[in-house]
Amino acid sequence: MRTNNKLNLIKTFIAFTVPAFVACGQNPMQASADKEPVQQEANGIVKSTVLLGKVGVLSKTSSINLQKLILTAVSSATPADTVRDTSTVTGNAAVTVVRSLTLKPLRNWTITAKSMDAMDSVIHTGSTSAFYVKPADTAAVSLNLTSKFSMYQANFNTLPDSIASSTSGTGKDKLDLKKVVLKVDGVAMDDSIASAYFAGGATIPLYFDYVTVGSHTITLEAYGDMHTFSGLLYIGSAVISASAGNDVTQSVTLAWVGPTTGTGKLTVTLGKIGKVIVNGALPGTVL
Repeated sequence: MRTNNKLNLIKTFIAFTVPAFVACGQNPMQASADKEPVQQEANGIVKSTVLLGKVGVLSKTSSINLQKLILTAVSSATPADTVRDTSTVTGNAAVTVVRSLTLKPLRNWTITAKSMDAMDSVIHTGSTSAFYVKPADTAAVSLNLTSKFSMYQANFNTLPDSIASSTSGTGKDKLDLKKVVLKVDGVAMDDSIASAYFAGGATIPLYFDYVTVGSHTITLEAYGDMHTFSGLLYIGSAVISASAGNDVTQSVTLAWVGPTTGTGKLTVTLGKIGKVIVNGALPGTVL
């Protein structure tokens, strides 16, 4: 109301002062008819609220870590007006960012948003529908963006140092594990190799970031030595369907594929969409 009153005062002032300038040899009414007065429209403001969905938490230095949110507003004018804004964001949990942009009025605008991490990878992206900006008005628009990626973690839990059959009268055979592998859709994404062998009872974590949201085949492999044999001893896989921002935990049984003196299994737990955790336990007793 204060702004409207000010505009009314300005218009009133013009109405009373114009005749004083045009009275000398010119009809005031004629001057008004010949040319319409030009009015300057005040810029509008858009208050933009952007919700960046959770990526996930992963205790690993190379995990996805958001760095900035970039907003780009483009108008329907010809040529188009463009307004850009950048703000700082951190972490990989859900975060809401509120920004105000000053935009020219009397035209439609569309705002595009994207988040980027420390590796300059685009993690979230999306755009608003077109909205109209009125003079001296404040429009409110919102964006709810989901993460494009998940982060996977596989834990090979409580590694055995021996293996035995459940058949009565059989003894244990020494087992030395020295390498574990995480594969996503058939491609090895991370592995861990012991300088000698993994200690019995140890838990070995493997990680992989930037897994696209959706269904993926996760394969876990464990390699080692048994007597004179050296090679793949355990393998297991599962199809995991992960949705953005949710945590998932899934167990995978790894079958014994080493020497046929026995069979075994390994239980693996996959967790967090932002992080998928695989907890694997290699049993020392087999059927």
